[in-house]
Formats: sequence, structure tokens, C-alpha cells
Amino acid sequence: MIIRQADEEDMPSLMKIEEECFGAERFGASIVRAFVERDDTFVLAAVEGDDIIGSAMCIISEERAEGRIASIAVLSEFRRRGVGSMLLEECERDFREQAALKFSLEVEATNEPALNLYLGKGYEVKATIQDFYGLGRNAFYMEKNEDPTRREVKVRSA
Repeated sequence: MIIRQADEEDMPSLMKIEEECFGAERFGASIVRAFVERDDTFVLAAVEGDDIIGSAMCIISEERAEGRIASIAVLSEFRRRGVGSMLLEECERDFREQAALKFSLEVEATNEPALNLYLGKGYEVKATIQDFYGLGRNAFYMEKNEDPTRREVKVRSA
């Protein structure tokens, strides 16, 4: 499996993922297309063979030095294989390349697998948003802050 930037040709596959994973609450084609085309957004595709099996849609705010994850979705038959984790890690890598110091997202409060993924990757629940996903369906607003002094150091072996 590889993670790559999605493009216009991926729209049918991205919409299939939106439909399966989010149903009536999916992003419409115009919104997904905007994520693919705009300069302040990007879409990642998890590809296995010739098929896109997952996606991540992200927004970058240079003014706030923030990377925001709007959506991570994986087709049901490919869940629990680390696809979501790989997409999340690639989002964060792209955010760092854009000098983002804070990463944020919302997750449905009852979505335990996603919540556990984000908590395990260092995200913290900062607030509860009532009825974010509809009446009685709350979201947790989560953040992860990067240490601006953190530098990756590569060690060469002798």
C-alpha cells in the first residue's frame, strides 16, 4: 500500500469512499473537488493495487500555523489494517512541511476506533461540541501541538 496525493482523476474513488463511510453526511463532489484543487488544502489517497481504499482531506492555515484534518476515511473491508494510522502520519508529515505547529480535528464522541487512534498519536480532547454531527451526536475537538524546537536528527553509523 502507498499513500499519495489525490488528483482530479481520483474523484470517482474519493466519492465512493465518502458514500460508504459517511452516507448522507458525506462531502459533496464540489467540496471534495475543492480539497483536491485548492492551494490551501490537500487530499491523500491510500492505494492498494489499483484501488483507492482510504482518503484524508486536510486544510492548511499558514497564518495560524495550523493543519486541520477534515476527514480520514477507510473502506470497511480495509479497516483495522493500519490504513487510517498511515494516512494520519502522512497528514502530519505534510503539515510539518508547511510549518504547522498545531494539528486539529473533530471526531464523533462515540467513534472509539478513531478516538483511540488519535489519542494514541498524541492528540488531546480540548472540547466537546454538542450536536456537531446531528441531534445528540457530539464531537470531540482534538488538538496536537508540535514542539517548535523539535528537530529530527539522523545518526550515521560508523
